This record gives sequence, structure tokens and C-alpha cells, in this order.
Amino acid sequence: DLLRRAEPQIPRGPALEPEPPDFLLEGDGQRLGIELTSFHLPPPPGERPHQERQSLKDHIVNRAQSIHEEAGGPALYVGIYFNESKPLTKKDIVPLARAIAESVLRAPMPRSHYEPVELQWGSRPEATWGIQIHSSVNGMDKLWHADSGGMVADVTRQHIAEVITTKARSARLARSRCDSHWLVIVHDVFSRAAPAEITSDALLCEYEGPFDRILWLVPHEPLKAIELKLRRAAA
Repeated sequence: DLLRRAEPQIPRGPALEPEPPDFLLEGDGQRLGIELTSFHLPPPPGERPHQERQSLKDHIVNRAQSIHEEAGGPALYVGIYFNESKPLTKKDIVPLARAIAESVLRAPMPRSHYEPVELQWGSRPEATWGIQIHSSVNGMDKLWHADSGGMVADVTRQHIAEVITTKARSARLARSRCDSHWLVIVHDVFSRAAPAEITSDALLCEYEGPFDRILWLVPHEPLKAIELKLRRAAA
């Protein structure tokens, strides 16, 4: 639906899902095939994927909230910011969650919702670089969350080329089911993926692939579907 908003010429009828392509739409006697793929920045060599680390952080925070509630802690809004230089494993979930919960239980209560308590070094686990506590607005509402930020990395032309190469593997079968075949690379900056921004060089580069169009879709306001330059590969 967001792609249709950005590209109004896409047929409005129901979408089939033949796999591949992901979606098949018909209009004016033509069949449009759309391959949608979410972009996730690959991790540096030797490092875990950002999504894996984010999942571990979420598990730790959820467990910490449960421990805090079981111990009789009040409803709070708690933000936990992890030390990115400290690796995390599944073995860390229970002990780190317990340490975070105990730090919050020992912390003084915020005087108001607008005056949060910041836990200083020594009063929080070393695996965190910050814990911020807000009081509940009504004594019942609560929310604990892990940070999902980090340094904003560059999405390079090589990253885009690798996505195109991966998706090109199923292009021949997809092409047999449609008259026009698009690849749409979705970059959702509000997802839990690693923070990244496409470079000007990547936007201006000419790519090679078996598609009729390649779009870089930013699915939030301002909604953008940027067409990437395409050089068709030799048969």
C-alpha cells in the first residue's frame, strides 16, 4: 500500500502472491511483478548481526521488567541503554536482567514524570551505559524498552549490488509469470535494523540486474520511492 502511494501507476487491483515474484498485479492487460525485500546492513566481519543483538537486548529488558514486577516494584517507564562495546550472548539474559531489575529497585523514585532518574556509573551494570527511569503517569501504565540506536552507517553501492545479485537468482522464474518485473528494496529507518543511510554515490550509481526497475523505498513520511539507475545485464 505504501508503494502504491509512492508509485500511483501501480495497478489498484488485488495482488496475487505466486512466489516468485512476491506480488503479481494486473492492469491494462499487463502483469506487473514486484519483488519486495527489506534492507538490513550486513555486520562487519566477526560481529553478530544487529538484529540478533537487538533481540538479545529486548529479551533482557523484558526479563528485567518481569523480575522487577515480581519483586513488587512500581509501574515505571524505563529506558535501558546498552554498552555496545560489550558482547551479549544468551547466557547473559538472566544474570543481566536480574542486575538491571535490582538496579531499578534500588533507585530513588522520580519526583515527577518530567524529572527522570538517571542511574550513574556504579549504580547500574557495566554492560549498560545508561538507565533512565520515569514515573508512571497514572501509577499503572508502564513501559520498559531497550535502545535500538548506534552509529549511522553508510549504505554503499556494494551493499545495493549484493542485494540485487541475491534477488536476481529467482528472477528468471519470476519473469515467466509477469510482463514487467520490479525490485523494491525497502529501507525502514524505524525498524530494529542497524541505523544506516544510503550514500549519494549509491543513489547515483548504475546497477546491473535482470529487472525493469529497481526502487529504494523509504516507507515513512516523507514517503519516497527513489528509482535507481539500471543497466540491463547481457543475455
